Amino acid sequence: MAGALIGVLTFGVLARSIGAAGLGQYRTVLTMLLFTGVVFDFGLYSITLRELSRESGDEPRILGNAAALRIFATLCAVSLLALILFLTDCDETVRYGVLIAGAGWIGYQLNDVLRAVFQLKLAKHRGAIAETVGALVALLLVTDFATREAGTIAMLGATAAGFICTAGLAWAYADRLLSFRLKVELPVWRALIIAGLPVAGSVLLLNIQLRIDVLLLSIVHDAKQVGLYDAPLKLYELLFVIPYLFGGMMMPLFMRDRGNGSGSFGPRLSAAVSASVIISALACAVLFVHAKSVVVLLAGAEFADSARPLRILAAAALFAGISAILRFAATALHQPGRMLRVDIIGVSAALAAHAILIPPYGIVGAALGKLCGDIVTSTAAMVMLRQQFTRAIFNSVLVAVGGGTALFVTLSFADSIGLHWMMAIAICVPAIGGVLLLVPHVRRDLGYLAA
Repeated sequence: MAGALIGVLTFGVLARSIGAAGLGQYRTVLTMLLFTGVVFDFGLYSITLRELSRESGDEPRILGNAAALRIFATLCAVSLLALILFLTDCDETVRYGVLIAGAGWIGYQLNDVLRAVFQLKLAKHRGAIAETVGALVALLLVTDFATREAGTIAMLGATAAGFICTAGLAWAYADRLLSFRLKVELPVWRALIIAGLPVAGSVLLLNIQLRIDVLLLSIVHDAKQVGLYDAPLKLYELLFVIPYLFGGMMMPLFMRDRGNGSGSFGPRLSAAVSASVIISALACAVLFVHAKSVVVLLAGAEFADSARPLRILAAAALFAGISAILRFAATALHQPGRMLRVDIIGVSAALAAHAILIPPYGIVGAALGKLCGDIVTSTAAMVMLRQQFTRAIFNSVLVAVGGGTALFVTLSFADSIGLHWMMAIAICVPAIGGVLLLVPHVRRDLGYLAA
């Protein structure tokens, strides 16, 4: 969370320094790297975490091969993208930006695999330190470049330096927990790729769903529109990454629940979804009431028009968080193929919604399209895993709706009497959260998560 919050601060400096148009180019470069890299993802993060959780005694060999495969695959992806861009009539800033940011993208992808070690050993603080330090390096460099009035290329270089710093620290910490060396064993690479193909398909579809709105905006509208959309999208990513990381932390516990036959898988999964829904509902209430104040604080007055899509994306993040946790549960159940079918349904809905809504409605249409895709994906995933849930999941939904509604009403009342929005949030959120902790169902779910 610290790294993500520092990333939000970095975004604020970026937005004020290079403006909406420069921010659009910045986001376009990272989106292209993401789409190209995900083709070579092979589902390595989830499969590595699953294989390490087996405790077979062969963990250093698995991790060494997975890390080497991730570095090689990402290098191929970046090289292929750079070649395509230099052979086409693409914007010069985007072309050179891909080369510069690509070096950091290799570190970013490597850190994604190494995160499995921290989650396996329940030493998430090690990965958090690495990500926080990397985010601070990026923030310091971006701030320095902003004072020098540097452009988009320099900001991409600062971002790449932060990614590389994170990967270096993560490697050092992971090696202390599980000593390993890079290995190129083709049979192991082949086994990891084959095992990860269904997960890779889901990851590809997930990233299409997460980023197709930016890609279509960059095609249909100008770079300024992409930049305006990037502000609420950054907050959406912050709200989405918390349940995603939380689901990864639960993965070893899901595996053990399935292995020991204690019947604790269903209650723990229901509790994890419950926690995600309640927290997301509170965040949605805050952003719905104070969307304009939050986005102007984050990116400046130029981005005031981003408030409307932010309200929509706050609701979308709630459903995206549910899907993130269920994705890890499906992997623990050895059902990545069923999750792949869920993602096909969700991406199809998102693509259709984006294609219809983005041309006439721009950034608002992009946000609505994302909301449609996230609702369909989470609903399909819950239907797929319906037999794993306990009946208490319905109580969770009611508690989340009640808590979010109560917070919305109290924040709206505070706003109507002229209380400063930051003060209102500081008072109302802890008050409503404290009341929710008194609910027996919530306390029971916390017990399942802590057990």
